Amino acid sequence: MMAEERPVRRRGRPTEAERVERRDEILDAALPIFLEYGFGHATLDRIAGAARVTKRTLYTYFGNKAGVFTAMQQRLAANVSGEPLAPDTLESLATRIIAGVHSAEIIGLHRLVIAESLRFPHLARQFHDDADMRHVARLAEHIATEHGPDAAQRAEALYALLLGEDYRRRLLGLLGPITAPEAAHLARAALAVINLAAPAAYES
Repeated sequence: MMAEERPVRRRGRPTEAERVERRDEILDAALPIFLEYGFGHATLDRIAGAARVTKRTLYTYFGNKAGVFTAMQQRLAANVSGEPLAPDTLESLATRIIAGVHSAEIIGLHRLVIAESLRFPHLARQFHDDADMRHVARLAEHIATEHGPDAAQRAEALYALLLGEDYRRRLLGLLGPITAPEAAHLARAALAVINLAAPAAYES
């Protein structure tokens, strides 16, 4: 039986779709490199090798190693609290944020940022701005829609509840991965604590 032939990549300038695909492939390959070696020792050579691209390609797409890390971090954050395909609610967004920030990838990234923050303080600032504050802003939008603009100020308190004690335990390696039912339960409980649960939750 003949081996299945792979599509031949066209020569010349890549299309926008090809550029997006290549960029995502590089960021997918970069994450385990950063998690294994930390920011300081995750060289462009290692990232390029894992992504099967040249260093020149990395420079073209991201500028430098910090650019790769920033793009990777922003992409992860967008995947956590980005726009879903189906209609969204505050509860479904809260559930998605819990599942995302409690994931092995985000927990690993947070550990990396904490470990490297003294040597590279900009990593902590980026993590806070690109991830935490993004999620708070998305929560505020949904709170304002469902409970009125005055309630949006509770978004930061809600985000803290969504992290909770379990998040600290996962950072310390004392707790395993979160399940989908656990994420949904924690989201409903957090919303109830600060009176942001959907009205249907109070119906008998």
